[in-house]
Amino acid sequence: MASRRAGPGGARPIEARDRWRRSTLIAQGLYYLAVGLWPLLHFASYARAVALPLQPFQVQTFAAVLIVVGGSLIEAARREPPGPFPTLLGAAVAGAIALVSLFWLPRLGGMSWLWLDLLVEVAFAVTLLLLFPRPLPERRRAATRRGWTP
Repeated sequence: MASRRAGPGGARPIEARDRWRRSTLIAQGLYYLAVGLWPLLHFASYARAVALPLQPFQVQTFAAVLIVVGGSLIEAARREPPGPFPTLLGAAVAGAIALVSLFWLPRLGGMSWLWLDLLVEVAFAVTLLLLFPRPLPERRRAATRRGWTP
């Protein structure tokens, strides 16, 4: 069980990855809650910050979805350890938002906080992909015997 051996800081590498993954999922969930609540609570200030023409219905619908995703990520991060599904959800949502932003922001012109959001989304996506849980060797063998391969 070399993968469970304590590292230089005394913590096991797998446990450290679990802590980083949990912290990242909580940070992403809190970020989505804040970004989702903003246009619901004060649409005018959100519209000024974005500096693009916006439809309140579309913005607030997307905001509501972000709130649900954020809450789901926080709840999933409370599990011991957070599994592959919330990690994949966090990476996929952040990646999807980043791809759409990367496509549209240069075409829309102007500067807004959405450029900063693009960097935050890329950071969440890359971090979660790097921290994606890998099955332990003994779990991999048992899963293969049952006909499931990770």
